[in-house]
Amino acid sequence: MTARFSWGTFDELFLNDLATRLQGRRVLETFAGNGLLAHHLRQRGVDIHPTSLFTGHDGHDQGMHCEVEKIDARTAAIYYRDSHDVLLMCWPTPDECAMQSAILWGEERPIVFIGEVTDLERGHLGGCASDLFFELSRETHSFESYESARSGLDRAAIRELVPGAAEEYRRRYQPSAFAQFLS
Repeated sequence: MTARFSWGTFDELFLNDLATRLQGRRVLETFAGNGLLAHHLRQRGVDIHPTSLFTGHDGHDQGMHCEVEKIDARTAAIYYRDSHDVLLMCWPTPDECAMQSAILWGEERPIVFIGEVTDLERGHLGGCASDLFFELSRETHSFESYESARSGLDRAAIRELVPGAAEEYRRRYQPSAFAQFLS
């Protein structure tokens, strides 16, 4: 391990807080990049399975911190949803993939989200996930121990899709590429 690249800011206080919250649960991490967060959580006893597509912005080219399965977030959500308890997304891409993964993960199931948050009421446009992800999910717990070292728009929280989110998403956003995951 040579690199420490991460979009998130992971100090000891936050890592311990997150690990305590995740203890005893099987965690599926999507958008894991170079595996830095999974590495830190494993050191704290968390059962975590990191996945990523290894895109150009995720730091994997600067060195890996643990083994990360190469798999699309949507496919991972389908494949691992029955064997894992918590979905973790750390700085997901600014597109519909996070929302679609959340739908495939299931409504009212815990999603740990770390990254920039869109808050249209305050005029904040985050650089992670899509506006619909934030509109169709709700925060159930905020990690006050997380301190932003970037834009100030990023935060760490547990979210879940609101009841009816999947149906509303399909009504408003019907990409043909997403249909393959729904069959």
